Amino acid sequence: MPAHLRATGREVWRAVWSAGSGAYSPDTDRNIILRYSELHDRRAALMDAVDEDGLMTVGSTGQPAVHPALRFVESTEKELRAIETVIGFTPEARMRLGIVAAEARRVAAGPEDF
Repeated sequence: MPAHLRATGREVWRAVWSAGSGAYSPDTDRNIILRYSELHDRRAALMDAVDEDGLMTVGSTGQPAVHPALRFVESTEKELRAIETVIGFTPEARMRLGIVAAEARRVAAGPEDF
C-alpha cells in the first residue's frame, strides 16, 4: 500500500484489492487503483472542509454562496464514477465486463467447444 495514502485512501485501497479477489493485476492495475484511492482521499478532505465550514459561505459581495469546495467535490466524484465504470464497481459495468469476458471466452474456445 502506498505510504502517502490517508485513512480513507488506505481503506479504499484495501477494499478494492479485496473485492477484486484476484481480478486485478498489481502490474497493470496498480496505477488506476492508486488514482481511485487518492481521489477518495481528496474527496474526504474536501468534505471535511465543507463539514467544518458549512454548506454555505459568504460571497464576495456579502451574498450567501455555496461552499467553493463543493465544486471540487463534484469534479472529483465525476472522476471517481469514471474509474468505477472502468474497474467494474457498478452493476452496469460488471454486466458489461462479464459480457466482454464471456465473448472473449467464446471467441477463444472455437466452434468445436459448443
